[in-house]
Amino acid sequence: MENDALRVRPRARDDVLFRQLDDDWVIFDPVSDRLHALNLTAALIWMECTGERDIDEITDHVATVFEPPQPRDRVLSDVQAAIARFREQGLLLDRH
Repeated sequence: MENDALRVRPRARDDVLFRQLDDDWVIFDPVSDRLHALNLTAALIWMECTGERDIDEITDHVATVFEPPQPRDRVLSDVQAAIARFREQGLLLDRH
C-alpha cells in the first residue's frame, strides 16, 4: 500500500497562483479566496507538483536541494505532510 502512495503524481490546480513576495512564498486559491504562506521546504515541494514526478521522485529531488543534503526519511516525511496539507486544502489533482 505504501508503495502505491509513493507513486501518486501530485499536480497543482491550474488556477492556483504561486508567487514569491519578498522572502516569503504564497499560494492563492481563487476558489476559496484563501492565501497560504509556505516555508522554503513547502515551496520547493509545491514547485514539484507538476504531475510529472511521483512522491518518491519529489523526495529525492528536494533532499538534494539543501546543502548539506538532508536525510531522505526526514524529507519524505516533510513531502508527505506538505502534499497531504495541499490535498486537504483542495489545491492538488492527483495522477496515477
